[in-house]
Parts: sequence; C-alpha cells; structure tokens
Amino acid sequence: MPIHPAARWLAAPVGAALTCGVAAATFAPVPSAAKFQEFSAPVPIAPPVPLAVPAMKRGEVRAMWVVRDSMTSPQKIRNAVALAKKHHFNTLFVQVRGRGDAFYHSRFEPRSEELTGTPREFDPLAVAVSEGHKAGLEVHAWKNTFLVWHKGRRPYSQQHVVNRHSEWLVQDRNEHITLTEKKDCEGAFLDPALPGVREHTKNVFLDVATRYDVDGIHFDYVRFPSDAYSFSRADLLAFRSWLIPQVSQNEIEYADAKSRGNRMAWYHLYQNRWKEWRQSVVTQTVREIAEAAHLAKPRLIVSAAVFPNHSVASRDKGQLWHHWLQAGIIDAACPMTYNRSTGLVGKQIRAAVAASGGRPIIGGVGAWQMSAGSAIAKGQLYRALGAGGVNFFSYDGMTRYGRTEAYLAKISGSLFPSPALPPNWRRPATLSAAAPAIVTGETESPVSSGE
Repeated sequence: MPIHPAARWLAAPVGAALTCGVAAATFAPVPSAAKFQEFSAPVPIAPPVPLAVPAMKRGEVRAMWVVRDSMTSPQKIRNAVALAKKHHFNTLFVQVRGRGDAFYHSRFEPRSEELTGTPREFDPLAVAVSEGHKAGLEVHAWKNTFLVWHKGRRPYSQQHVVNRHSEWLVQDRNEHITLTEKKDCEGAFLDPALPGVREHTKNVFLDVATRYDVDGIHFDYVRFPSDAYSFSRADLLAFRSWLIPQVSQNEIEYADAKSRGNRMAWYHLYQNRWKEWRQSVVTQTVREIAEAAHLAKPRLIVSAAVFPNHSVASRDKGQLWHHWLQAGIIDAACPMTYNRSTGLVGKQIRAAVAASGGRPIIGGVGAWQMSAGSAIAKGQLYRALGAGGVNFFSYDGMTRYGRTEAYLAKISGSLFPSPALPPNWRRPATLSAAAPAIVTGETESPVSSGE
C-alpha cells in the first residue's frame, strides 16, 4: 500500500495547546468526511489507467490550483481528486478562503455565501483532505490573504471582516476605501500595517493549520493592491514611528513641521523608505504566521503565490518574496508566470530559481488562457531550468469545472506519463534573515497576476 504523503511531514504530534497567539480555547473537532451527504449529481470519471510502475518515486511537485467554485459539493471535490490522481498529479492547492470567508468550519470568519443552501455539516476542506489523502495526494489550504471582498454590495454576514472592521481596509491618498475591483485595486484589501489585521490574519491561517490535516498553507494576495495604497492616518503615523529611529532630530522636526500643512509630508520626504516600510509590514505578517504554523506543525509546508517580476512585486506591492525564500520564512514560492510567451516565463523562472536560496520554485502556468501544448512547453522548460515543479491555474479552467478531462489527458500524456511523489519541501533555514536592499527599478513589463 502506498505511504500517505502527509506521513512524511506530520510524524511529530501537535501540542495540545498553542503558544503562538491564537486564542487558547479548545478547538472543535472537524467532522469526518464520511458524515457528509451527497447533494449534487455525480459526475462519472473513467477508471484510471493501470500504473506502469508498482511504486512511486520521489520527484517533483505536480499541482493544480482548485478554485472555490469547485469546492461547493462533496462530489465536485471527489471529481477533482479523481481526475488529479488519474492524470498523475500529486498535489492540490484548494481554495478555502476566497473573500474573507470560509470553505471550512472557521472559528473566526463566516461560512462562504457560495455555500448557501448546502448542509451546515458539509466542510469542503475536510472532504478535500480526506479524499485527497486517500488518493495519495497532498492537499494544501490556499487562502487569499488580504483581499477580502470585491462586490458592489457589502457581505450579507455581519460577522464578515468588511462589516466588522471597515477601518482595517486600505485607503487611497484621499482616505477613501474601495469595495469593488478597479484598475489599481482588485477590491477591498485589509491593511497589513495595522496590528489588528495581522493578528486576525494569523488567527485565520492557524485555525486551519492546527485543526485540519493539511499538508501546507498557501498565501495568495499577500501584498498591497498597488503603490496607490494605503495612506490612512494610522499608516502615516506608523511609518513615522518606524522611521524616527533612523533619522536625525533635525530631520524629524523638519518633517513634523511640514506635516502640519500636509499630512503626507513624511511620505513625500521619504518615498523610498516608505516602500521599504510597506515591504516590512507584509513580511512581518508572513513571518508571524509561518513561524507559528511551523511551531504547531514542524513539517507543515508554507508557500506563497507571488508576482514573477520581483521588482514590481517588491516596489509596488510590498511583496519581498525573494527575501522570504532566502531567509527561510516560507518553504516554497509559486511565481505566477501566466504569460503566454514561453520565452518571457522562462526568463522569469530562471531569475526566480537563481534568487531562491535553494528553496523550491513551483512555476505557475496560466493554463486557462492557453492551449495544452503551450502549457506543456512551459512545464518542460521549468524542469530544464531547475524548478521544483509546476502548478497549473487552474483545475476549473482546464476541466471546465470538472466536465472534461481532455486537457489533463494531454498534460499527463506528455509531462506526467507515470506517477511520482513530490519532493521534500521543508529545509532548515541557513541563510541570513537580513532584508536585502530595496528594489526600486523595473526590468520587465508587469504581467497580469491572475490570482
């Protein structure tokens, strides 16, 4: 019988109590997936092709992002697992927090509106973990970190963070928040500069990391929306406090005098330091969550979906992901190399591998917008460039929400002709945690995130 992939990482028992900032209340048990009732018509899956080899060798990450639309019934989840196993994938990143909501039994956030009408006992993440592990797949909990809403109305639940703490949302230069998607902002973002936001976000991630048998937690939208945010009074005061130990008394007095006539004076005087400060608060969020998660489960994998152009990511988004890898804050990164140009994404992956500090780079393929042949070419290139694997965005796009497996058949026929276990991702941090110099230049054109 194949060894369960999670057994490699979860050998050590989890302590009964947490010491990492989560409320010390006793965690409610997660219901068994066997208790869930079917409530959607089954989608037939052709039987898997017999394996060509009797035992799987350890190899590469072969992953798909599974968007929350495919997490709304037990049968949809089982369908995704069955197709992944049949076509020799070994890892699923299942989206369980889309917009400040939960596709699991959360202690901190409301059940997703997209689960309206489903039985209350239905726990999508529990089903995904149970079914995935039975099939020999690793299951990582994918969460949108700071993006928490995008619709023209407010969430229905009064417990949603947008309704409970609208003061936590990022603000533009005119101190306005946004709920809907626009050119420089995908919707309502929480502001990582605020201590309350960082604590809430840590609780949300640890709620899953400590109560579910997931193989990893996966950050997405772990950034500011753009360099047009956030300029709240709280942000400007926090920036001043952060910078004061680094400047002279004369400079402090000058900036404070300017601030009496212009609240943005500290920003205008120290714009490069502002960028560095924004990077520091995003990094602080990631570090606090990763350290607490690793304390609770030392073999848990912490990864992040990141912008492939590091200068854009760090300068405009505050996403200093090269440093996260080099300092051992995260275990792996998935650059969203979604561009159709194989030449461009090859350049991006080559740069990512070179700057990764030896940690895995899992190349993200924008499969929803390209042919299977183009996606296969990118996967082959990632291998040649030393990436640790490939992650396709997304299962939903490639299979038309589980209705066809033709795209996956082409992928497995060319890239994955036989099954393979993923590599061990976790490694001890050996490099300095000192942050590198701020990046202010741009070397490539920005690519649509597709997050």
